[in-house]
Amino acid sequence: MHHDPHWPRSSAWLASSSPQPELAVLGLPVNKSITPGNCHLAPDAVRDALKFFSTYDVDQDLDLADLPVKDFGDVSETALAELLPALPPAVILGGDNGATRLGVHAMGLPLDRIGLVTLDAHFDLRHTEDGFHNGNPIRALLEAGMPGTNIHQIGIQSFANSPAYARIAKDAWITVRSAEWVHSIGIVQTLQQSLEALSLQVDAIYIDLDIDTIDRAACPGAPGARPGGIHAFQARQFARIAGAHPKVRVMDIVEFDPELDQNRVTAMACATCLLSFASGVLSRK
Repeated sequence: MHHDPHWPRSSAWLASSSPQPELAVLGLPVNKSITPGNCHLAPDAVRDALKFFSTYDVDQDLDLADLPVKDFGDVSETALAELLPALPPAVILGGDNGATRLGVHAMGLPLDRIGLVTLDAHFDLRHTEDGFHNGNPIRALLEAGMPGTNIHQIGIQSFANSPAYARIAKDAWITVRSAEWVHSIGIVQTLQQSLEALSLQVDAIYIDLDIDTIDRAACPGAPGARPGGIHAFQARQFARIAGAHPKVRVMDIVEFDPELDQNRVTAMACATCLLSFASGVLSRK
């Protein structure tokens, strides 16, 4: 690729491996999807897509070169639980949405002290009788003791869910904001309202960014994406606002299957979400 010393690439930034990072990146290539796929290939695909991006956020006038980062590579569930509590703000590259349950538990805090915001087309409240998979991380967390009032779900889509799981969300007092709500109110205001509400009742916040909430035309590598989802730009806004909030400890990016992608469209959408979260973290300074 063309080399320009005045146009540093984000891939080089991530590879810089600072000994005192202010942002951590970890791959968690779990793949137990109810729809068979290859989400375990996503972490490396996202890392590779970073070579197409610079480190400069023109809107915020911030350069990620000023944010020390360390990529811990792909880790196991056990290693994640050992590493995460001592890390600075972190991005977990899934893997399927089962990464969310693992990431929340790995924070090392009581579940009633953790807030969870999901950007997702689905409730992820399927039953757990057949084990854990990408369709039930939120149900599993409820059953493990996370209060429903600590959970805000944004981007839930019509015709991608069922009355039974909508009833579970309602009965648990989960805050639900549909894709239609986001298109009407805006992603910025919607997320800010959730972060403000959760900040009053928890010690730390976990962000689950499931890319299947993005419109399918802009996210062909997301098996669960539907027409009518949010725009890729809105997902980027969501990630930046999340990164800027002082109580947000972790954001995962999940449900990307590189085998389904076209012209790196989805990989690049995921990469921009990682970079936007990093820009938000840098703005905390």
